[in-house]
Amino acid sequence: MKLLFTYLTAFKGHGGIEKFNKALLKALDQVKLEYEYTAISAYDQNFTGVYISEKNIIIYSGNKLKYLIGTIQKAATVDVLLIGHINLAPIALLSKLINPKLKIILIAHGIDVWYKLPWVKRKLLRMVDLILSVSSFTKAKLVEDQKVDQNKIKLFPNTLDPYFQFPAKFDKPSYLEQRYNLDESDKVILSVCRLSSQEGYKGYDTVIKSLPQVLKSEPTVKYVIVGKYDQKEYDRIISLSKKAGVEDQVILTGYILEEELTDHYLLGDVFVMPSREEGFGIVYIEAMACGLAVIAGNADGSVDALDHGNLGTLVDPTNTNDIAVAITKELKSNRTTELKKVLQFRVIDKFGFDCFKTRLQAILKEINLHVRH
Repeated sequence: MKLLFTYLTAFKGHGGIEKFNKALLKALDQVKLEYEYTAISAYDQNFTGVYISEKNIIIYSGNKLKYLIGTIQKAATVDVLLIGHINLAPIALLSKLINPKLKIILIAHGIDVWYKLPWVKRKLLRMVDLILSVSSFTKAKLVEDQKVDQNKIKLFPNTLDPYFQFPAKFDKPSYLEQRYNLDESDKVILSVCRLSSQEGYKGYDTVIKSLPQVLKSEPTVKYVIVGKYDQKEYDRIISLSKKAGVEDQVILTGYILEEELTDHYLLGDVFVMPSREEGFGIVYIEAMACGLAVIAGNADGSVDALDHGNLGTLVDPTNTNDIAVAITKELKSNRTTELKKVLQFRVIDKFGFDCFKTRLQAILKEINLHVRH
């Protein structure tokens, strides 16, 4: 079997889809099947060799015409085309036209397939042989709103990066406490996300609005929001914090280095991100892998990341009282090191890279049988 995986980016950013794509590249390289594979990126300008070897990847650095031609030419020579995002629907349709026997698999992440779609994307959803949905929430959206046959959809949840730095100890990094002027007595609420004025669904604004209630019982609380922000969103958050009277409690870190990510998770006492449009939310499982208790919204793919509440606390993402109560309860629990280790083990057992790789191997094995027949 010959397989082509084409995607937008994996090494150009640090978002959830980029992390998913890097893990998938590594898994494709490690599954135990007799098959050939090639990966083609539309926008990556470089790659990291620990995820994929040079002989298996082609990058087009944003040259759309060369990418279009090169990908379709390659698709004409393979048995299976794995599409990393529905925005690549035109590539899939043209490839199928040229190679009618081509099996097409689409990865569905979240809002990319939740709402009204143009005809080319709708056509792809009808034509694909298989859709890999990262969450049951996205699967339900595909079935209910896009009218996709549920038998064409398999759950394929996100995973922890194979090179994620799992902490052996759970002490708060003193250098970060110093950087953000935190006292040892401060209790830290943590969010990790991109702060974009174009999105507005991550829920940190709702957490800010809940802080006055939290402060009544936890007067030393600080809210640290980790992630790159644009100026418009920064100004909005500062204004919102001042309006709520919690400007001294809200800390925006801005962009951080990837190698500091684990330490930032360790800085927190509770991770909170009551998102309303999360396809899955890799940050939730990263936080839990660092022993951090997690509170997430109950109205999107976050439910899957928390294993339907078995791994963390689910709340109404629009209800500041529910969020405040959940935060206060968790801050008072003072989790032991042993409980943090247990949580780390459970999330790795559920969403670790080995599980991801095993799921992929089973899917490719089944596809290979169809290709042969």
